[in-house]
Amino acid sequence: MVGAAAAVGAAAASVGATARRVGAALIVLASASMIVGCSVSGRADPNAAPEPSAVAAHGSFAAVGDSITDADSPDFAAGDLGASSWTTYVADDGFAFAGGWAEWGATTAMMADSVGPVDADVLVVLAGTNDVAFGIPFEDSAANLDRIVEVVGIEDVVVISIPPMDALPAGAVAYNERLDDLATDRGWRFIDASAGLRTADGRFTEGMSWDGLHPSVDGARVLGDAIATALREG
Repeated sequence: MVGAAAAVGAAAASVGATARRVGAALIVLASASMIVGCSVSGRADPNAAPEPSAVAAHGSFAAVGDSITDADSPDFAAGDLGASSWTTYVADDGFAFAGGWAEWGATTAMMADSVGPVDADVLVVLAGTNDVAFGIPFEDSAANLDRIVEVVGIEDVVVISIPPMDALPAGAVAYNERLDDLATDRGWRFIDASAGLRTADGRFTEGMSWDGLHPSVDGARVLGDAIATALREG
C-alpha cells in the first residue's frame, strides 16, 4: 500500500507542471461558457432548496460540483436541471433532487466558500476538474472537500471520479486515484462513475464529450446512470 501511494504521489507530481501549462488552455476551451456561468444573474438563491422531485422512490440527494454538474441547467439551484447534467438522470431514476451548488469554472475552494447546508439523504460531490486544470495541489483539494462535507452537513457522502480531460489525461487519472484513497480515509463512498466515459488511455470515448472536457448529453446519461445505480446498491 505504501508503494502504491508513493507511485500515485509521483504520478501526481509529474503532472503538476504539465497541469499548470495546459490549465490555461483547458479554461480557454470553455472560457465563454465559464464566464457566462459564473456571472449569471436572475438565478435562484444557490443555497435555497428546490421544489422536491415528483417521484422519490429511492430517497433524496444533494449535489455539489462545477460545470460537469451544472452543465446546461436553466436554474440548477431551483432544481431546473439540463439534459447535459448527470443530476437529471439520477432524478429520473427515482431520487429526489434536494439542492446543492454548482457553477461553471468552480474550483473546490469556490464550492466550499459558496455551498450551504442541505437536508438530504446523501451528498454527491463531483469536484476537481478545475483544480487539476489550474495545477492546484491535491492536499488543497482534499481540505476543500472536507469543508464542503462539513458545511453541507449530510452524513452519507459519495464522491465521484472526475471525467476524462483530453488535454491532460494523466492529471485526471492521478486525481481520481488520490480521491479514491481520500474517500477511504474519510469513510466516504468513492464511485468511479466516469469509467464509462473514458478510453484505456484516459481520454473521452467517442461521443461521450462535446469538447474533450465536458460530457455530452449521452455522456451525462452514462455518468448519471452509473451514479444512480451505485446509490441504489448502497
